Amino acid sequence: MRLFLVRLVRLFLASLAMLALLISPAAQAATPDNAPPAGYVTGTIPAPHLSPPVGDSKALVFLLSDAAGWSSAETAVATTLSGAGAFVVGIDLPAYLQQLEKQDADECVYTLSDIERLSQQIQRSTGGSVYHLPIVAGIGAGGAMALAIAAQTPDATVGHTVAVDPAAGIALTRPLCTPATREEAKGLAVYGLTDGALPAPITVALTAKASAEGRRHVEALAAKHPDIATLESDSPQTAALADAVTTVIATPDDDALGMPLAVLETKPTRDTMAIIYSGDGGWRDIDKSIGERLQENGVPTIGVDSLRYFWKEISPEQTATDLARIIKLYTKRWGVKNVVLVGFSFGADILPTTFNLLAAPEKDRVKELSLLAVSKSADFEISVMGWLGATGNSENLTQLARIDPRLVQCFYGTEDDDSVCPAVKNLGFEFIAVEGGHHFDGDYDALADRILAGLTQRLPAPAAPAKP
Repeated sequence: MRLFLVRLVRLFLASLAMLALLISPAAQAATPDNAPPAGYVTGTIPAPHLSPPVGDSKALVFLLSDAAGWSSAETAVATTLSGAGAFVVGIDLPAYLQQLEKQDADECVYTLSDIERLSQQIQRSTGGSVYHLPIVAGIGAGGAMALAIAAQTPDATVGHTVAVDPAAGIALTRPLCTPATREEAKGLAVYGLTDGALPAPITVALTAKASAEGRRHVEALAAKHPDIATLESDSPQTAALADAVTTVIATPDDDALGMPLAVLETKPTRDTMAIIYSGDGGWRDIDKSIGERLQENGVPTIGVDSLRYFWKEISPEQTATDLARIIKLYTKRWGVKNVVLVGFSFGADILPTTFNLLAAPEKDRVKELSLLAVSKSADFEISVMGWLGATGNSENLTQLARIDPRLVQCFYGTEDDDSVCPAVKNLGFEFIAVEGGHHFDGDYDALADRILAGLTQRLPAPAAPAKP
C-alpha cells in the first residue's frame, strides 16, 4: 500500500507538471539548455542536457555519461542521435549518482519512475503523435548504469538498453530496488539481471577499450540471458554507441499491423483467442499477467499497449477498424473461430463503444467481453486529465445497454468508487465483485481464471459424435 501511495503521489505531481507544460506556450518546445525547461519534473535526474531531434521525432534516448561526467564526447553522440531523429536526454552520471544517494536511507533506489515520467512529459509537450518507449544508453560507467537500470526495469517501460564497454559495476552505495543479484567488487556494486525474459532488448558493443572486468561481466550476463546482443566493434567508443543506438532507432518496434501489440503464442485448445486492451500505463502488471495466464491455458493472446496506441487521439471508428484487423489476421493465423475481448481500466472503458462499432462478421466471433475496472465514460486518447481522474467523452452506460448481456463480465473492486458495474446491475451481466480497489489487490491469476470459466460457459457445446 505504501508503494502504491508513493507512486500515486509521484504520478499526481508529474501530471501537474505536464498540465503546466500544456498550458504554457513558452514551454511547448524543448530547448538544448542544460537546465530543465520550466514545468518539467525531473526528480533525481539532475539538469538534463536536452537535444531535440532534427525533423520528426523517432525515438527518445536517455544518454548516460561516463564516469568523468558530461563532456564534449557525449555532446557529439547526442548531436549524432538528434540528427537521426532522437530526442536526447543527456545525464551527467556523477551528478545523477549523487542525487540517488540522497534518497531516504531506509529505502532502495528505483530509477524508472523518473525516467518514465520525464519521457512522457517530453513526448507529450513536444506534440509527438507516437509514444516511443525510451532507449537507455551509455559508455563505460554510463553503460554499467544502463545495465543496472535494466535490472529493475518493468515490462513495457524501456524500449531498448544499449551499453558500450560497460564497467563491471556502478559507484552507487545505495541498493537498487530489484530481485537481481548484487555483489561488491573493487568498490562497485555489480548487478545481474532478473530471472526470466528480458524486459526489453539489450545490446552491448565491446571495443578495444573494454576492460577485462567489464567483458567478464557482460559474458556472465549473456550466459544467463542469451538474448543479449553482444558484438565486437572496431570503432571508437562514441562512434560505436552512436551506431548501435541509431540501428535501434531505425528498427520498427510495432508488429506487422503497425500497432503496438504483444503477441502471446500458444497452441489453441479452446478454438479461441483473446485480445486484451491494457490500462493507460501500458502492457504490464495486470494486463500482461492475465494474458500469460490465458496463454498457459490454451488461449493465444494479443495485448494492445494502450499507452502507445492511444498516445494520440484515435476515433472510436478507427479503433474498431483496427480491432477488426486484429481479429481477421490472428483468427486466421491461429485457426480459431472465437474471440474473447478483455480490457482493464482505460482499456475496459473504450471496449463497449469499440465493440458496438464492429461489423457483424467480427462482432459475431466475440463470445465474451470481460471488463475490468470499467468506468462510466471513455476517452480515446491517453491524457493528463485522464491521469488526474477526469471523465472521458464517450458515455459507457448507453453503450453497455446496447450489448447482448450474455456476453459481458463486469469485474469491479469492492473499494473502487469509479466502477460503472454497480450502476448497471439491471442489465443482466455477469457481475464479479473482487475484494480490493482498482487493481483488485494484485490477484491477477484469479481474475484470469474467472475469465476462462466464463468462456467455458459461453462457448458452444461441442457437437455430439455421430451414432454408428
